[in-house]
Amino acid sequence: MTGPSWHHAYNGIPTLREKTPGTEDRFVGDCAPSGHDFLRPEDLSGEMDISITVVSPTVPGQRTKDGRVVVASRTGAADGARDWDDATIPVTALKGVLSSAYEAVTASRMRVFSGHDHALTHRRTTQESTTLYPVFLVPAPLDHEGTGLRARIMLGRNPRPEQGQWNHPEYVCAAVLPDSEKSRTALYDESGRFMYAGAVKEKNRRRVGSTSEDVRARLDQLRAATPHLSEISFSAQEEKFYSTRRLILASVNGERFCGTVSGTRKAGGSSFTGYVVRLTPRGSAPLIDTKLNEFIFFDTKKNRTHRSVSSQVLDHLVEIVHSYLENIRLLTRQESRRRARGTSKDSKTRASDAPRTWLIDSILSEGGPGLQADRSAIEQHIGALAAAEPGVPLFASLSDDGEITGLSLSQVGRRVGAGAVAPSVLAESGGISPARDYAQASPADRVWGFVADEKLEAQGQAAAVRGRITIHPVMPAHQAAGEDWLRLPKDGGTGWVLPTLASPKPSTGAPYLHTKDGAPLPGGATRGETYTSGQHLIRKVYPSHRRFIGQQVGRVPGTTSLSDRPEAGQSAVGSYLAPGARFTARISFEGLTEEELAILVWLLTPERLVPRGEKHASQGQPVVGFHRLGFGKPLGLGMVEIRATDVVARTGAEMAESYSDLTGCLGTGTSRTSSDDGGQRRVESCLDALPKDFESRLAVRAFVRAAFGWEDGAAVRYPDAHSPVNDDDISPITAWFKAREENRVNHQSEPKKYRLESRFHLPGLVDSNAPRSSGRRGKRRRSGRHSREAGPK
Repeated sequence: MTGPSWHHAYNGIPTLREKTPGTEDRFVGDCAPSGHDFLRPEDLSGEMDISITVVSPTVPGQRTKDGRVVVASRTGAADGARDWDDATIPVTALKGVLSSAYEAVTASRMRVFSGHDHALTHRRTTQESTTLYPVFLVPAPLDHEGTGLRARIMLGRNPRPEQGQWNHPEYVCAAVLPDSEKSRTALYDESGRFMYAGAVKEKNRRRVGSTSEDVRARLDQLRAATPHLSEISFSAQEEKFYSTRRLILASVNGERFCGTVSGTRKAGGSSFTGYVVRLTPRGSAPLIDTKLNEFIFFDTKKNRTHRSVSSQVLDHLVEIVHSYLENIRLLTRQESRRRARGTSKDSKTRASDAPRTWLIDSILSEGGPGLQADRSAIEQHIGALAAAEPGVPLFASLSDDGEITGLSLSQVGRRVGAGAVAPSVLAESGGISPARDYAQASPADRVWGFVADEKLEAQGQAAAVRGRITIHPVMPAHQAAGEDWLRLPKDGGTGWVLPTLASPKPSTGAPYLHTKDGAPLPGGATRGETYTSGQHLIRKVYPSHRRFIGQQVGRVPGTTSLSDRPEAGQSAVGSYLAPGARFTARISFEGLTEEELAILVWLLTPERLVPRGEKHASQGQPVVGFHRLGFGKPLGLGMVEIRATDVVARTGAEMAESYSDLTGCLGTGTSRTSSDDGGQRRVESCLDALPKDFESRLAVRAFVRAAFGWEDGAAVRYPDAHSPVNDDDISPITAWFKAREENRVNHQSEPKKYRLESRFHLPGLVDSNAPRSSGRRGKRRRSGRHSREAGPK
């Protein structure tokens, strides 16, 4: 069996908080941290020396005024370091790397998780739009409990479905109202004579005694006769449409306008009353280029049907509208920045004034709540519109029993999955939402500290704990003659432009979620089935690119030189740390348990960050794993080897004794010299206290795989990242995810016809069903043993 051709550059570590059966595992459960007012006798305090070796081009985050990312300066130079002695790695960046790693391997709570309190929206595929019903959102009767709103389902020519048969209507519910020369419908002149048959391709269009101008003029007359939400009397012609049938508008209030392109040219005998629904405001372009028709929503007295709208469905509708407004706000801010910098607009980027639906336009128009409308204002606006005849035109997804499961503004627009919940709900159910009080402090919270988002009612302030780790300034190591560890642009250049990657957004679903067992979601899951109860969030991680070890930034595919200031949206690097660059730093710790210190040292032992199957990897590369730091991680930048070179620690009891006899009042009371060769022994002794089966846990194995990467020669990248961009696509990456979703949707509707394509498979970092053989088991030690081994005799 051949291996994969590529590995996903954006991956996830499971967040399952596993517990070892039959044990009280303090490293999975939550508990209040010990205070800083005293040191417990058995806890450890001391210092750790570390070295940092750059493995792939690394840009530890400082941004210049013109938007370039450069190597940080020790002296605070605005353009970053210009010589090696001034180069550094910001303490905050290093602390972020280590605290995030500690959080991941201990399955701790997420210490930062704001802005995820609402359900996510995503675009419906064309295939899924065929199952939607046209509805009007209208007020519910006064005695109706709930939201005060209900949906009038416009069934068109269909009888009211029987229970359990709502997803199989015989007719398309809404009648077709032609709105383009490309519409595959016929057009008749004012005297009722056939004048034109439309088609997408010019060669397939047919005219009888008419010109293009005549056709456009007649369509304008049709638009004038059918304004949005007007009630009309109309006749229609029937035609086959895929596996169903549909009605094409023939006459409006007695005047012949349209019909089918084949069959009889008579207007038809049946007459209906309905409402015109145009998705965009008058004079606006269509939402998408392929939209050629508008709608007539209609029903009859016999099939008139109403269904209640639940609070969840209404909340999801409000969230959809809010997501549209938020996107317009984002685009407006981006355009403002481009204008301020005098840079051009990307032609493939959607503009803030792009065509939008009638409902969104009503919010932005005079009298509406405006662009800054919050969710409450949006809900009030929808309620006001629903109170006016005929209501708010929408498209509804229904269960087989005819219950409303979702409402959308357009057929292929944004939606919220029927069973979707906010990511914060999944975080709460999975036990990884940020701690709200001291009792909820998880392992990482107790070591690195946390500040709760909300105040405690009894105290009037938020719970907060200061971390027990202090990282001192990162210093550049001695650079030997001939080395060039700080790379600056040459020949008048200002840097390098990295390829812009369209990373999958959380609304993509699958890359951000795992099952309750920690495995990736089933391969056939669609976006509409994501963020549902029982699923678990992941911790985002960028696996190491082993093929990029020792390379320079110019080897990144798609990288170009920069000779001026970068344009808006460009990912520009002004300087970087070359492979081989070395730094040193010291970490102080206070009041850690043996296990807490062991995990920290484990993270700083690169040989431990290697999957068991890769222990004998060769190809001339070191058999170690790496941390990821700084800018450009999806491209392979930022791989660094962080190694603990020495540890000196003493127990609280020993610290108290040193204070009493005045031998250690200002520190741990130990000293180290360059001739001291016990550093490695002290580091290794710390690892004896690792929690039982620590290295066998799913989160740890996933972290190790991400740190090491793969030695199978396959590239680590986003899917189709280096493929050419099609004219209709913003990015080949987004096109890949779009094609993946379409394949999954097609498979669900017709599994025999559409197979799940393996090229769209998104494997996890590890096989969650692999045997969890125990790793090196921790040795439990009596208090004080560690300090006597660690300190000099």
